[in-house]
Amino acid sequence: MLKSIRFLPVVFVAALIRPLPALAQSAPPPAASDSDDLEVPANPVTVPGATAQKPLPAASPEQKPPPPAATKAPAPPADDSELRRELSELRARLDVVEKGRAAPSAHAEEPISAKPVDLEKNAVSRPVPTGVRIGGYLQAQFESNQLSSNQLDQGGSPLNQDRFSVRRARLRLDRGWEYASATLELDASTTRGVNVGIRRAEGSLLYRGKNSQDLPPLVMVSLGVTDLPFGFELLESSRVRPFMERSAGSLALFPTEMDVGAKLSGAALFLRYAFAITNGEPVDNLPGRFPRDPNSNKDFSGRVGVETQPLPPLSISGGTSFYQGTGFHPGIPATKPSFNWQDTNENRVIDTGELQAVPGTAATPSSNFNRWAYALDLELALHTKYGATRLVGEGFVASNLDRGYLVASPEPGGPELREAGGYVSLVQDVTRFGQLGFRVSYYDPNSDFFRSLRGRQVPTSLATRTLSPMVALRLEDYARLSFQYDFVHDYLAKDLRGVPTDAKNNQLTLRLQVEL
Repeated sequence: MLKSIRFLPVVFVAALIRPLPALAQSAPPPAASDSDDLEVPANPVTVPGATAQKPLPAASPEQKPPPPAATKAPAPPADDSELRRELSELRARLDVVEKGRAAPSAHAEEPISAKPVDLEKNAVSRPVPTGVRIGGYLQAQFESNQLSSNQLDQGGSPLNQDRFSVRRARLRLDRGWEYASATLELDASTTRGVNVGIRRAEGSLLYRGKNSQDLPPLVMVSLGVTDLPFGFELLESSRVRPFMERSAGSLALFPTEMDVGAKLSGAALFLRYAFAITNGEPVDNLPGRFPRDPNSNKDFSGRVGVETQPLPPLSISGGTSFYQGTGFHPGIPATKPSFNWQDTNENRVIDTGELQAVPGTAATPSSNFNRWAYALDLELALHTKYGATRLVGEGFVASNLDRGYLVASPEPGGPELREAGGYVSLVQDVTRFGQLGFRVSYYDPNSDFFRSLRGRQVPTSLATRTLSPMVALRLEDYARLSFQYDFVHDYLAKDLRGVPTDAKNNQLTLRLQVEL
């Protein structure tokens, strides 16, 4: 009896450990890190090096257990070496199962994630994961502007700017392999009527080198509708941007973040780089946009920067960018001779001398012009127990690159337009549910502008200064309610004396963003 009792620990441990592999396989997968898209269900993950366990045959009801052996049972060992050996074997089996769950095969897809994925944090520094991911987000908002009026302009477009709208409704699909990836993103909005189009459509070949999955590949070549590597704000996704829109200068130079072309990007240690060759025509449907690139010249852009973390709570990133391209100035078609009537005595009758001949003009050919821009950007992020603090600054100088505010289209031999701008923003997290931010931006679309004042040409500043306080309420990673008021200071209006004065064009925006 005493000898049988000594074997009870072995029998008890074996009965307890035997179902553990099955329980480990049925346990819920670990929570994935926050990212930009949702993953679809993947193929089951196999355990490398583990052999399948054959089920034990069920005992037949007619079979009876064999009678106990008549021979005397061997005496148990004096020590517990046999028990320790069995326990070590069971631990080894559990380690194999755990490694199989934590490190799936290189060709197996990743399991489904319950949280949105952050693939759009930065177009240069974002990782390229493997597997299939699908997700998106919706931004619905109410906006009110002091320029709003219940009238129509001369073209028949309404001047009302107090409205509800869907600013962005985007759906994104990513597919990644070991040496290739593809992305397709659709964008819908009601800002200029119901509009649905392609925001991103790019295929990439990549080589990861020794970079881990949470870093960009060592080398990646992409073709299609892709990001423009210039500055920091242009590469920051509107999904994670704390402010409603980009600053006035960034919107003027780049009405959209995307263009069609090829891009070379990657990461080496703390270095980040990206170079692109594109058509140079913004991907947009605004009036006046060409349906395709009007000239054969291509634009070049690039950014080289660093991302480092000198201390655990502090991270620093920054870079320098350039843009070099060729703009297009459309020509004027030929006109036929005509006449003009000037009713000088206002009697509504054509009298002698009121008809004037207008000669025809010859066609003016189209021409190209050079345009360029250079920028510097810096970001500091500090993580404390009170939340994250982020300070971002960026500045640029440019020439003939304004394509959204005061469109630069110099005629042959005419003066060039010099642009300059930048911004500084500070964002502070208030617990994990709130966020406060403030941004100061500056943009001058033409540093050499002259205006006629009382018959004399005097230099006049067209610079715009915008102060943008922001407050947001966040619900984890799924919803965000933001409020922002833009104080716009410029000299685009005139007072009763005809002197330039500040135009009344402040704007408030209330936006709700929800993940799909």
